[in-house]
Amino acid sequence: MRHFSHSSMSTFRRCRARYKWSYIDNYSLSAGIGQQRGLAGHAALAAWYSHNFDNDFALHVAADIISNAELEMDMSLENDWQLLYRILCRYFDWARKNDNFSEIIQTEQKFEIEIGGAPIIGYIDGVVKIKDSLWLLENKFNKRVSLNHIDIDPQMSLYMLAAYRSGIEVKGILFNVIRMTEGGIAETQPVVRTQVYRNTEGLALIEKEVAVQVQEMLEYHEKGGYTYRNPTGDCSWDCGFFSACLSINDDGNVHSALARIPIVKRVETIEDPRKEDI
Repeated sequence: MRHFSHSSMSTFRRCRARYKWSYIDNYSLSAGIGQQRGLAGHAALAAWYSHNFDNDFALHVAADIISNAELEMDMSLENDWQLLYRILCRYFDWARKNDNFSEIIQTEQKFEIEIGGAPIIGYIDGVVKIKDSLWLLENKFNKRVSLNHIDIDPQMSLYMLAAYRSGIEVKGILFNVIRMTEGGIAETQPVVRTQVYRNTEGLALIEKEVAVQVQEMLEYHEKGGYTYRNPTGDCSWDCGFFSACLSINDDGNVHSALARIPIVKRVETIEDPRKEDI
């Protein structure tokens, strides 16, 4: 049965061409350096919180991911590892002083809920208890911190909805941004953590909106449709298909455009959402 994730749904909303290339034609660009660091960082935090705050164990988990990435990318990531090592150690020190969790309930918790006739899957970074309340923990490794979007962020909404649908009554989400920089404000404020809320009425409407989109996506897979591009100011830095779009402008041939960039065929319909939502 076809399933979707936050990443595939957001891609469908943003650009139909990018969605088709990624999730119907099954082209998959190799993960970039930033994504590899994010994967390693997420795995390290999950290991740290689930293994009695053991720095060495968590760093070993992250190091293994970076080592595998070096083999996959056929390049040295030593500088990237050294940066991530320092960032993680700094986070561990900060968390020991600032975490007020009375209990770590779960880490790397997979969810699967059915909405609109299809399963929606994802991974919640953590479920923690503060006094008598449960909270979702959502970790992000970013160079810059922006909080303007979180009150309406679709990923936060979907994960809150998934928690409730899974029987986890949470008070909200702890949006946990780990700064991937050194010096400046990162030295005095290495982590920005803020609380995100959704009320039950809002989640009910969000579920209806998700159901409508899922039906549109299922129909697109079954019947197809016009595959149009939706260029934005972000395409040049956050889309691996950018050079293909430029090539299409030259000759209008999507097949020749895709052939000009290194794309690996993937077997899965949808990748592990942990790789998509970093």
